Amino acid sequence: MNTPREQIYSTLFSTLQSALGSRFATISRRWRMPEQVSPESRPALFQVQTGERAKTNANGEPIIWIATVDLVIYTQGSGDEQTIPSQELNSLLDAVEVALAPPANADGKQTLGGKVSHCRLQGSARITENVNGAAAMAVVPVEILTTA
Repeated sequence: MNTPREQIYSTLFSTLQSALGSRFATISRRWRMPEQVSPESRPALFQVQTGERAKTNANGEPIIWIATVDLVIYTQGSGDEQTIPSQELNSLLDAVEVALAPPANADGKQTLGGKVSHCRLQGSARITENVNGAAAMAVVPVEILTTA
């Protein structure tokens, strides 16, 4: 990769932390199971590296790297029977989408400050309601594309 991996992943984390710090009680790169996250530490967002795939061709062009990250979100939840767990989650998902939107004058791409070709939400978000009672969780896939 043209930019060292750790620099890419830490820049993504900094971008999320900067944009979402006021929305989440916990933002971390160290993933924890839902039962390990106290109610006081929620809502929580975890950035989890999930894989990298190299794409090459026979013409000697640079390797294209496609890295994937999951953003794991746990809501705070409520003991109120009238509260729907996904309502809080939907608001947090909207905030994540805005945080990763391309900056103004960026040709429609989020490049993490020029470190990658693009960084975007890509794929199906997996959502589960009633996690440990009244909370909800989502796993949101992010794709990062860069060249070697």
